[in-house]
Amino acid sequence: MWVELHDSNGPIFINMDTVTHFQRVEGKRRTTLVTFAPNNGTCVMFQVNESPDEIMEMIGENY
Repeated sequence: MWVELHDSNGPIFINMDTVTHFQRVEGKRRTTLVTFAPNNGTCVMFQVNESPDEIMEMIGENY
């Protein structure tokens, strides 16, 4: 499932099916998402403006 989140450059589309975990960055207004790429086994990190609660709400709306 793809969700539209936002980073410092604007909209970013994240495939939530590949996200292994996400958490709020302590002391900042950003959330870090870690995605797993099954083809080569690497992880990629993104920092977005939405809070974990906002992301969970988006996920709930899509299911």
